[in-house]
Amino acid sequence: MSSSADDVPPPSGTGIAGAWSRLSPGAQKGVIGGVVAVLVLVVGIAAVALNGGGDDKAAAPVPSSSTSTTAKARITTTTQPPTGPVAPLTGLRQATAATATRPAVAVKVDNLDAARESAVPQSGLPKADVVFEEVVEGNITRLVGVFQSQSPGRAGPVRSARTTDVHLLPQFGKVLLAWSGGNDGVVAAVRSSPFIIDMGFDRATSAYARDHSRRAPHNLYVNVDQLWGMAPAGTPPPTPLFQFRRAGQVNQAGAVPAAGVDLTWGGGGASSPVGWRWDHTLKLYKRSQRGRPHLDADGTQLGAQNVVVLITPYGQSPADLRSPEALTVGSGEAFVYTNGRVIHGRWDRPAEDRPATLTADSGAPILLTPGQSWIELPKAGGATTVN
Repeated sequence: MSSSADDVPPPSGTGIAGAWSRLSPGAQKGVIGGVVAVLVLVVGIAAVALNGGGDDKAAAPVPSSSTSTTAKARITTTTQPPTGPVAPLTGLRQATAATATRPAVAVKVDNLDAARESAVPQSGLPKADVVFEEVVEGNITRLVGVFQSQSPGRAGPVRSARTTDVHLLPQFGKVLLAWSGGNDGVVAAVRSSPFIIDMGFDRATSAYARDHSRRAPHNLYVNVDQLWGMAPAGTPPPTPLFQFRRAGQVNQAGAVPAAGVDLTWGGGGASSPVGWRWDHTLKLYKRSQRGRPHLDADGTQLGAQNVVVLITPYGQSPADLRSPEALTVGSGEAFVYTNGRVIHGRWDRPAEDRPATLTADSGAPILLTPGQSWIELPKAGGATTVN
């Protein structure tokens, strides 16, 4: 009678081959099955990491604060030529009049940064003159990067607009808006605004491209130079938002030394806390998000000469009952972080086509440091000065 395979005695041998040969065929099958399972898991993790984030599929996990990146982030510092026209949004001199007089381009930038899905790192923000951070659904924030004195080339990921933007952007005068659409109410509001020049994906499609190394919807980018080339003739430069300290001017009365500010947006699993810390050597504030340095796609840590925190009430968007709308016309408490100090005061914005005035508790105008400014729009209780 012939023997079955399971009845054949294992041959002798040494090393890995010998150990393998001494296993029964059933045990060998178990080992092979375990190896295959591990390989499938590894391949699956690699595929997720390569594809980036998405709404319908889980993206690669985002490191928590306990596993913060240890790579040394590069910082972009601010320089200016000795002479030349002054850029309206930064107070810095420009090499040519062309950059100082062109219109502003506002880009709606994705900032979802949750545990299992993220739009970070973004592209282009270190070149923005001004960046707004506003609360949207789920206490997530979206960014509005406003470019005028410098070109980022590619910026994004570009996402949809909100009614907050319709009321926020007119303070620049005429502004080009890069966005990826919205619900019918938002689209109608954007396109009916006399202050917004629609340069969205549907109107300026040739300036947009998908980055297929990342998952939709966090993979749409815009070429800002192309948008400038599409701007209607005679579109003016933006209205200045701030008053700046002159070179060598001392800090104003009421400016108190402070290490920076921590910001929260209302809580929830997708709401990402933010921190800004003053770097005395670099003379700017460095940004962190979810407990780790917030980096641009090129490895640059996001930084700014000024962090302007405007405590902002939020209502309900008329275009979407789930969407909050920042009430940026009115007044409220202000904290301005500049030159390693904080100045407390208030903001007052009487109309959509006017920027907010910043007034210190002393009654004097608040003066910023020439350079990039981030304007943070948290709700009451969302900002904590770090001493």
